[in-house]
Amino acid sequence: MELTSRQEMLKVFRVEASFYKRKVGDEYINLRNQARILRRGYSGTIPSDAVVMMVNPGSCNAKDKNYNLPNMNPVIDRIPFVEANSDQTQEQLMRLMDKRGWNHLVIINLSDICSGNIDVFFSYLRKVEEFDHSILSDARIREMECVLDNNRGPVIAAWGTNTRIKKLAKTALEHSSLKTIVGVKHDRCPYYLHPRPALMEKRALWLQNINSLLGGQDENTG
Repeated sequence: MELTSRQEMLKVFRVEASFYKRKVGDEYINLRNQARILRRGYSGTIPSDAVVMMVNPGSCNAKDKNYNLPNMNPVIDRIPFVEANSDQTQEQLMRLMDKRGWNHLVIINLSDICSGNIDVFFSYLRKVEEFDHSILSDARIREMECVLDNNRGPVIAAWGTNTRIKKLAKTALEHSSLKTIVGVKHDRCPYYLHPRPALMEKRALWLQNINSLLGGQDENTG
């Protein structure tokens, strides 16, 4: 399977996300509670075709380099969505959307902490226990329910296989609202394969496998 190029995908889809920041100790940490990929011409007001749960926001950031992330709390605040730059994982999810004929996909995470470096992510993770950095927390159950109530399709687990996420991943699998999850399972629980492995052939294989799990036939080809 040949992968459609990034340039072609960005002609069809765009990304917006809700970024915020919280103070931890003497520094602010950048976070993102949700992102959504939209077919151009559509808005985030339409029901989503799928929800994807991953580990954390990677290198996705606001398209406006001067955007000042609001100091907000997703437990009590509605974080504004802004136009965002895509990352390679989102571009892989665009390929899935293209195959399925989807117009709107929502991305949530085991943790909201923004970092494209997994080691930096875990260093921050150890510092944020005092606030609800995860949509899985009990305090954010209304946010989770809102995401799922507005979703008409599957919830896809794609948080990868790093052993350090085991506790968070198990929390997701045990969450009262996440009763049905689909994903390309790893041999060991609670891990599901990430959409964007390093090798291109494995990226193509993930697309093939998840498409099969979702029903097989490409919706945009009938």
